[in-house]
Amino acid sequence: MIEPFANNHQSMQIGELVIENQTDKIIMYGDIDLYLNVSGREQAQQLHELTGKILQAFADNPRYSKDTSESKDNSDQSDESIDNPFL
Repeated sequence: MIEPFANNHQSMQIGELVIENQTDKIIMYGDIDLYLNVSGREQAQQLHELTGKILQAFADNPRYSKDTSESKDNSDQSDESIDNPFL
C-alpha cells in the first residue's frame, strides 16, 4: 500500500488499475472489474483502504487547507506555444 503524497516513486496495482504516488498528486489509470467473489471483495477492500489513506492525507496536510491554484512549476503542460509544422 502506498503512502499518499509521501514520495515520487511508489506505485501499486489493483486489478488492472494502476495507482502512482507523487508528492503533489495521485495518478490512477486503467480498469478494474469488481466481481461478486472473494477476489472482488479483496480488491474492493484495497480500494477502500487506499481511499481512506488518501482522505486522511488531505486531513493531515496543511497545504490542502490553502485554496491555491495549481503551480505552473508542477503542471504537466507547457505554457509555450509551438507553431504547427503541418500548416
